[in-house]
Amino acid sequence: MAEQQRSRQDALVVIGALVIAAGVWVFAERTGLVPEVVRVWWKALWAARSALALVVIGALLIVAASRDARPHVPPAGTPLYRSRSDRWVAGVLGGVSRYFSVDPTLVRLAFLAFAVFVNGGGALVAYLVMALVVPEEPEPGESAGSHA
Repeated sequence: MAEQQRSRQDALVVIGALVIAAGVWVFAERTGLVPEVVRVWWKALWAARSALALVVIGALLIVAASRDARPHVPPAGTPLYRSRSDRWVAGVLGGVSRYFSVDPTLVRLAFLAFAVFVNGGGALVAYLVMALVVPEEPEPGESAGSHA
């Protein structure tokens, strides 16, 4: 449990650092501290963000294949649960990775690629809805049928 707490703290530190970096970037850009050449490159990259997302997701698929990952669709009626043990925020991505038998790191990276490059608002809404709607996996020893 202590290792899980440490992992969550590390994740929050990384997320905090990214938010700070984004804030510094926005401040620098809005106050004119970003050189024009960097601004031009940034605008070009931002305009191509959907294509970049496809490249990142394709690279993740190649990494998954090289790890001999074999995602599968579970049989009909198999419940989807949020993970109790593999979670950074609400356990949604950990649950999705367990459901499809995929490395949770790849699921998280694909989610981030989608959120950053394609539709951050839609990704956030989808995550929040799943966090509210998808039940948490039953405690060990608790039957799945008794979970509300």
